[in-house]
Amino acid sequence: MMNLPDELPNELLAEIFRNGVDLDRDEKQPRSLIAYCSVNARWRALCHQTPELWTDIRIPLIHVRSQATFEKAQIWFERSKTQLIDVTLIIVKAMLKMATHDDYDVMRDTVIMLESHISRIRRFNFWSEIPFGSCLINRVSYHLHRYHAPQLTDICLKFGFPPGTSNDNRHVIAMARPARVPLFNSAPQLRHQTLRGINLQFPLSGLRSLDLFDIIPTQWSLHDLSIDSPALEELRLLWLHPMRDPGRFDSWPTEYLFPALRSLVVSFIPYWNDLDHSISALALMSCPNLEFLEIRGPFVPNTAVSFFDPTLLARLHTLCLQDVKFVKPSLLGVDCYDLTFYQALTSVQHLQLKNTPLEPLFLKQDTKRKSLLRSRLALQPKGLSRIQKEESPAESGPFPSENPSLNPRAASSHTHWPNLNAITLDTAHTKDIICLCKLIAERPEIKTVYLSPSAKRLLASSVTVRRGDQTDRVSSHWDLNLKKQNWVREDRIDPVAWLEQRVEVREYHAKKETLY
Repeated sequence: MMNLPDELPNELLAEIFRNGVDLDRDEKQPRSLIAYCSVNARWRALCHQTPELWTDIRIPLIHVRSQATFEKAQIWFERSKTQLIDVTLIIVKAMLKMATHDDYDVMRDTVIMLESHISRIRRFNFWSEIPFGSCLINRVSYHLHRYHAPQLTDICLKFGFPPGTSNDNRHVIAMARPARVPLFNSAPQLRHQTLRGINLQFPLSGLRSLDLFDIIPTQWSLHDLSIDSPALEELRLLWLHPMRDPGRFDSWPTEYLFPALRSLVVSFIPYWNDLDHSISALALMSCPNLEFLEIRGPFVPNTAVSFFDPTLLARLHTLCLQDVKFVKPSLLGVDCYDLTFYQALTSVQHLQLKNTPLEPLFLKQDTKRKSLLRSRLALQPKGLSRIQKEESPAESGPFPSENPSLNPRAASSHTHWPNLNAITLDTAHTKDIICLCKLIAERPEIKTVYLSPSAKRLLASSVTVRRGDQTDRVSSHWDLNLKKQNWVREDRIDPVAWLEQRVEVREYHAKKETLY
């Protein structure tokens, strides 16, 4: 009996190969196509006859075996035939210090080979440890600038950093007008730009998404971006620096309009916390149609002077906080109580917390001091028993108790986020899971919860729910051991089943972002 793959027709087998190659595109070293060609003569011949499989062309010029790299790229260009192609060109610092005359000849031949296929390039990635503007990079950009790229839709240009790392050897760029001498002479279909160590590229009129790393914005560059990119829908500002010339704000409009912007992701440079009065680009941006906002920590500036006016974000649907700590890293253990910006986003329906504590966002100011005292005494049985004597069980914890006579899941006493109906929680702390369960018990409007694998394990192993006389109560196994005399084994409820009875529980998997 023949194996099933040998019985498949060529058309179906080729479609399987295409799907496998597509899944392999995000990998640093894709191997699926080489594996297909190594099975047997039929598979190898079918791969050679399917040009769509050879459109992801990578050219790593790393000084070692440069000639072999060039010859491999040449084969892939030929086998892709007339298909649109994605090209990745990588130049490491060794090419600048150790390259021989033969290596420079290979680089020249590679650029000439690129020039002959520019009309077919759909995505172009150019990554280099060498800063943009150096002699070696200028040789490449000078040749490419002479040509039109009619099919180019995506460019990813990153210079002055070692490929494979995220933060070393950073090359900060002062954000300026779009480059007067762009990498290509023209690219009328350009829609997506990812830039690091280089300024904006023409054209901007059709730009849909923009990723900027390590930039120092200026007022006039932000003004130009708002004017020249009216169709911009997605913006990522990573390792954002304070704006220059903050003393001249009076001479400029207070806001720059981005009418099409729907998604914004922002993170800040590490030492921004010491610059409490520094202004960020966000403070001058007006995004009336923004639907998704992601703030990445742990370094977050003063929200009072560095963020938008929250009352203007009336369409914001999802708020994502990743690695945000509500304390100042320079003052360990000192809480930063100002959560006004986050809580004033009344239109939020989905709250995503990734390695970010849940309790401070729902903690009332007047009970915060008592809650912090409880958390410190929770590790001491005597202290915990003393707190329980002073306060009834219904008053303990960061959330108000339920009134079962009104509703099994009483209405929330919190006025912020009245439209909240979904929560995503990615945590490794039991305290966050307990807070989530108490929040679910209190707010019946929350319908869906997304839990990461680590959060789901904590829910099953470290949380206990007890069915009381009138209502359910949530605690940790540690608290359970301290109060054995008040707990009966028959009263315990499976915490996973308890949560699934109240909300729809789905699994959340974090997307792995490429370091390039």
